[in-house]
Amino acid sequence: MGHIVVGIDGSEPSLRALAKAIEEAKLRGADLHVLHAIDLSPAVLHLPDDVTIDSRDLAAEQRTKVWEAAQPLLEEAGVDVVRVDGEGSPGKALVDYSAEIGAELVVVGTRGRGRVKGLLLGSTAEDLVNRGGSDMLLVR
Repeated sequence: MGHIVVGIDGSEPSLRALAKAIEEAKLRGADLHVLHAIDLSPAVLHLPDDVTIDSRDLAAEQRTKVWEAAQPLLEEAGVDVVRVDGEGSPGKALVDYSAEIGAELVVVGTRGRGRVKGLLLGSTAEDLVNRGGSDMLLVR
């Protein structure tokens, strides 16, 4: 049985990617690994040096929101699903995890929030393309 990995962050593009990944898993007879990675480094959060947060609480709150958003699709997936909580850069987490399990496909949504919206990849999709690895499916 093959493995398909999909990255989610709770956004509409990531939920569309999840739906497409479920479809691909059914077609290929693969199991589905749903990965949510969160990077809580101060540089990513844009926190001043004198501000501290409890990153465990922030991560737990974010994860709860993401998994709740994905739950309706996961309940009706009809394939074996593995939920994965990752840390650090989502692109790196997806590449590393997909290599670790020998994924045949990595699926992500793309928002492309640049000045020419719709023509640019989102940062995670761009990171995946630059890092290479498994076959990739980018869902708009």
